[in-house]
Amino acid sequence: MPHELTVRRILGDQPFAEIGRPVWAVTDPRHGCVIAAGDLGHVTWRGTGQWLGHRIGVYDADTLRPRHVVPSRYPVCAIEPHPELPLAAIGTGRYDGSWDFQGQLLLLHLETGHVTNLLSKSRQVRHLRWLEDGRLAMLISPEDKDSGFRKGFELAVAVDDWLSAPAGLVDPDDTRHPMVESGLLYDPQVKDTLARLTQGRWQRRAEVRDLAVLADGRVLATGPHTDLECWDPSGAPAWSLPTDGEGSVRIEAAPDDTSAWVTYRGYRRDETTGRTVDRATTVRRISTADGGESDRLDLPSAPALCAAAEGWLALRPQGRDAHATLLLAPTHQETARLDLAPNRSNSPALRVRHSASRLYVDGPGPDDDAPWIHAIDPPTAHASATLRALFPLHWDPASALQPWYGPAVELTHALVHAGRAYERGATYADAREGTYVVSRRLPDGEARWVYRTDKPLADLDGDERKLYAVYLTGEMETLDPETGEVRARHTLRAHGHPVTPVSAAYRADQQRLLVGTVDGRILDCEVRD
Repeated sequence: MPHELTVRRILGDQPFAEIGRPVWAVTDPRHGCVIAAGDLGHVTWRGTGQWLGHRIGVYDADTLRPRHVVPSRYPVCAIEPHPELPLAAIGTGRYDGSWDFQGQLLLLHLETGHVTNLLSKSRQVRHLRWLEDGRLAMLISPEDKDSGFRKGFELAVAVDDWLSAPAGLVDPDDTRHPMVESGLLYDPQVKDTLARLTQGRWQRRAEVRDLAVLADGRVLATGPHTDLECWDPSGAPAWSLPTDGEGSVRIEAAPDDTSAWVTYRGYRRDETTGRTVDRATTVRRISTADGGESDRLDLPSAPALCAAAEGWLALRPQGRDAHATLLLAPTHQETARLDLAPNRSNSPALRVRHSASRLYVDGPGPDDDAPWIHAIDPPTAHASATLRALFPLHWDPASALQPWYGPAVELTHALVHAGRAYERGATYADAREGTYVVSRRLPDGEARWVYRTDKPLADLDGDERKLYAVYLTGEMETLDPETGEVRARHTLRAHGHPVTPVSAAYRADQQRLLVGTVDGRILDCEVRD
């Protein structure tokens, strides 16, 4: 396709990034590799397919580059390489929270990456051991919780040729032995092992929740393990603020790039009083030069940031009770407080990028509780700041489609917004869930075009020439802003393996698209026609 995408570099890259939070790491000197497993965390997945948050990676022992990255449906409980063959037995599983234990026994070929599930029934596999006679011994959970959480049944299986072992070979109900203690289902030394293998370079990273690209090429990022981090134009880390609580969520850089407003998530413990404080209600302005704090605002509830390119910023509390929205001038001084109806939706707040002068907010409409898109007109020399209801979020009330708020981009005469879409069917099975992208004419909101897909949306950004829709599947589509036509499709990869994007930021004057992933890396992509 005509639009090219090249991953120039990966910020925050490190060995074992693909597995997320590590739970196991086993070296196999005979086959020159390290087998590691971990958990990437939770991702809200709307659309076709499903999110497999657990990963198993096979890494070259010398370079630590990934040979294979395999998703797992269940957490990894045990890893045992074969003493001779290029195979590893991997036990997975969990308690489902209600009654049963679920899991699989995976046989992973270390050279091809092929995986075979040896269990004929779902059951948690808690421990593994290759015996001297060639059998694979395992500790399998009972079927349900009434039989115990900390004990399991021992079972040993023989196969003439493990390289061709068939799926469903092991019936966990075939034999019953006395139950024994399970012990730990993770490696308590895994972090020390990864630090040793990487000579101290490994550190825990997690999802990149938001990104901002500055005019001089620096990149700002937020996440669970950092309040804010900055990367210099060469791609080297410039500074990082350690997290206090559950990390940061949103960034809005000032037009002069000297500072950025940051919002947070979760709670922290006050060092003076010892009490738990809701940190999500705090907004801080951070200097981009060194990470120092310039301003701090505390609001009644967690706020959504609404920004305009001129530097105006609105802080709208997202609680279910009515609170005033603060309007800050480009000088960062409060200029007005506007009363908005409380937002009773649990969907993400509307976020509009590249807005020339409007400050967009979501919320109920002027006549009912249906969601509307509003605009805040900043004050002028002759008028105070005002709130205007523009148009309903739902552009076609006659259709069965139900849209939710999400990311948006303002163009010269249109607002392009995207989000989760749900369409009822004649039956539950006929319902369709996925993503919509719609272009609305300004100021009346008439739909110019609508694009729908079953792929779960991660983020949206772009300009007058092209729009970039990034999906959790790792795919990226380039859309025509005038027609909504898909001009190009790409699969985002790091070291040859697909990634899971969760955020994106586009900088037209630098021909750069930055994509933040769920494992904490940032793909610095060059995009051009």
